[in-house]
Amino acid sequence: MELIVDKQNQISIVAASGKLDAAGAPTLEARCKALIQEGANRLLLDFAKVEYVSSAGLRSLLVLAKAVKSAGGGLALCGLVPAVRDVMTISGFDNILPLAADRAAALDLLK
Repeated sequence: MELIVDKQNQISIVAASGKLDAAGAPTLEARCKALIQEGANRLLLDFAKVEYVSSAGLRSLLVLAKAVKSAGGGLALCGLVPAVRDVMTISGFDNILPLAADRAAALDLLK
């Protein structure tokens, strides 16, 4: 999993690419937890280049959502490819995490 971190209007944007599976999930989780420890409390995860999410990836997203909430902030996902969106819908994560079509919509959710 490759990650590119950016910041816009006090929102940390993490653009991920690859697979969010047992190998990639720890990378995402560790980087986002480090951002939270550095004071970030609003995270936008851009999944436009994430092609697959496993149960390990879902667990990491849940851990991050709880960590951000504990820090008084929020987490949103954007740019989900159809296969990843299907996983989110089937697993019910679309009821837990805000999903947006693109970065602009996700940034609006986190303002």
